[in-house]
Amino acid sequence: MWYPSCAELHRTHPMPAIRERRFLRVKIDMVTRCQLRCIMCHFAHPEFKENPVTMGGELLEKVANELFPRAHDVVLSSSAEPLLAKDLPRALELCREHGVPNFHFSTNALSMTEAIMDKVIEVQMPLLTVSCDGATKETFEKIRKPAKWEPFLRRFDLINERKKLHASVLPKLSVTCVLMRSNIREVPQMIRFFRDRGVDYMNFVHMAVMGGLGIEDESLMNDPKLCNETMAEAKRVADEVGMHVMMPIPIGEHMADDGAVVDQSRSDEGGGVALVAPTAGGCGTGGCGTPDGALADAPEIVDYLNHKNREFLLKAGENRKFHNRPCYFPWYYIHVNPDGTVFPCGSWFEFTTFGDFKTQTFREIWTGPKYRELRRQLYHMELRDVCANCSVANMGRPDVKASFSHRAKVRREQRSAP
Repeated sequence: MWYPSCAELHRTHPMPAIRERRFLRVKIDMVTRCQLRCIMCHFAHPEFKENPVTMGGELLEKVANELFPRAHDVVLSSSAEPLLAKDLPRALELCREHGVPNFHFSTNALSMTEAIMDKVIEVQMPLLTVSCDGATKETFEKIRKPAKWEPFLRRFDLINERKKLHASVLPKLSVTCVLMRSNIREVPQMIRFFRDRGVDYMNFVHMAVMGGLGIEDESLMNDPKLCNETMAEAKRVADEVGMHVMMPIPIGEHMADDGAVVDQSRSDEGGGVALVAPTAGGCGTGGCGTPDGALADAPEIVDYLNHKNREFLLKAGENRKFHNRPCYFPWYYIHVNPDGTVFPCGSWFEFTTFGDFKTQTFREIWTGPKYRELRRQLYHMELRDVCANCSVANMGRPDVKASFSHRAKVRREQRSAP
């Protein structure tokens, strides 16, 4: 079994890794399908075409044998519905067989069965995440089409009933919510609602606008003050009820100065650079308009970025008050698609792939020219479109427009691709 040495992993572009063998965070989509067409999701895009490819059999075993011994964390889902993968039970067994410390998946829960939940409990999966974007029937059904509120709650009850039947503390339950105008006012209510149903953790992320869905008005860039005030109240409620919450960095309130958002600006159109840490002097080279210097020193910034350091097992300090770093993903993360192809992160809106497990080994992929070039680009901040316009709030900048980037525009050009 090959493990990258410190020299191989960080030869010319070092990152603050903890020196241990399980250095990888792995995400695997075993299918590219979902039953839902949520209003903010690529599955709802008019140009989306469902792919019948499913990872299973020999390819699943190879991916697991290559990656799981190196992984401290395996996520058996990324942008699709894992319960639609017939080999999900085997993937769970492989996580346990390879001794992966943390493994989990995120689901809409609509296809949850007693058999799958019993397998989750049998392998003692540490965490199960359910996606939900509302605390009321009206909001839930408006966003998560064509799901119905009552069947969703029954599936949620099934999860708790099987845990109780097996007297199992695991998996701990988590809920992820995409923030938008339609649900922002329900966030404090959601925290109480799910805490009463045994949920220990909630994760809130900003919606990134996707061209062609007609959801620009849902962006909280249009109402940053409401968003920030509501999330502050949500944090107070979470502390009151004992819910662990992960919240995005506050949105820069100058965002609303330019009027309603009808399209997102790219980094080369004055939208700022998403992959730059906030600075006390404002947006700096981000070019995002009115400085919002207080954002850099906000407790939310400190807590959030320290959390990301812990998630990636980085020696960057537990109590740093300021972070200035490029994206960590190409040093510690690998995303595998159902056909065995590889992306360097879960939000890779280019058409490029970085390898193929059907024909290559992990070593060939990880030390190959595409990964090496991306690390060089990020280390020197020579950003290709997809990175400069990172549409994921957890690694981007919610105080610049490019962090909410119009994804269709990012896909449009591949000027920096190797």
